[in-house]
Amino acid sequence: MNRFRRIFGISDDVNTIFFYPIMMKFTEIMTHESGYDFASHVLSVCNIHHKKLFCSITFRHALVLARDDKGCIILKKVITIADDFYKDEFLDLITDKVYKLSMDDLGISLIEHVLKLDFTRKTTENDMRLHVLMAEFDENLSTSSYDHLHKLVEKLTSDPDLFVKFVKTRRGTLMFHIILGKSEETDTVVWAAIKQRFTDITTDFQGGFILLRTMYVFKKRGNLKVYDKILRQIGLHALYLTKDIDMGNTVIQHVLNLFNYECTTLIAIGLHYHYIELSFLKHGSQVVEKLLGGDDKTVLFSLLFIVIEILKCDKDTLVRLAKDEYGNGVLRKTLEIAKLHRNDLFGDLVEKLKPFLDRLRGSSLGNNIAAIIDPAIETVKNQIVSEGNA
Repeated sequence: MNRFRRIFGISDDVNTIFFYPIMMKFTEIMTHESGYDFASHVLSVCNIHHKKLFCSITFRHALVLARDDKGCIILKKVITIADDFYKDEFLDLITDKVYKLSMDDLGISLIEHVLKLDFTRKTTENDMRLHVLMAEFDENLSTSSYDHLHKLVEKLTSDPDLFVKFVKTRRGTLMFHIILGKSEETDTVVWAAIKQRFTDITTDFQGGFILLRTMYVFKKRGNLKVYDKILRQIGLHALYLTKDIDMGNTVIQHVLNLFNYECTTLIAIGLHYHYIELSFLKHGSQVVEKLLGGDDKTVLFSLLFIVIEILKCDKDTLVRLAKDEYGNGVLRKTLEIAKLHRNDLFGDLVEKLKPFLDRLRGSSLGNNIAAIIDPAIETVKNQIVSEGNA
């Protein structure tokens, strides 16, 4: 590494040659114990073109560097010296991944660093009301006074429209991922404000992750009463959120992965009479399949609702479902889960689909369904023959 540092910077041509091996081993070099010194040297001796190239390479590996003590220091340095274009790119990336970054101290330190940059502060200058309010938050975030911060959050949340506007900005959402978890009193105020404008916030990209962060901090603190209330609120809005193809659907899939019985049950009930409709949609079918992928208790509850709707389908809808790119996956999984857990429901599905097998054969998707049903039909025939022989 020391030899490399002595060579790098001799000329632009030499630097160009050495940028290729740097790119090939970038994360390995930048997370090395001498990585920061090396990065500082590169940035101090290279020209503007190479500096931009270094920023570009760092951007591509930003999330890996953010998880390493030494890499995170380099990432902060690069963001600080980057031009406005790359600063904006880094800000977008960190905002998009802020929920995962906020899960550990390194990620929090990166978010705090970005918030301190003058460039980030300028992003709110077009709205002076927000700009002034965020300046107050800046002042309070840098102190250890949770009381002042609590009062400021109360001030913001007293105006629901302003609160929604605040969390939908990149800077606002970064701030709230730091604020949440500092004190239970402040978190409770934030949750009350989210609940008041629940669907507006939950279906927004930034707002949805604020909701998930709120849920996470209450669970981490051990306040399961509020945690369960948040899950219940999500369950009660299941249909609306599932149909929102962006953040609302993401929230629903996230909570289904938690296998919370009450929340999963509320979602299953909330989607009743809409399972076939949702099965034709990419994001809708993912939710339906997740409902069939939980523990035995929740699966059986969801399975019954889904089977009932399939049995009520007319023949054209059923054939279209079987041949549909997304519907086929739902139908196939329903058959597999029913066969595994409820032979009576599986038998009902086989009887429903049996008259349409000829229409299903001939297409790869239709053949998937026929491949599950044919052995069941053959088994029944063999039983009849055996009973007759007996």
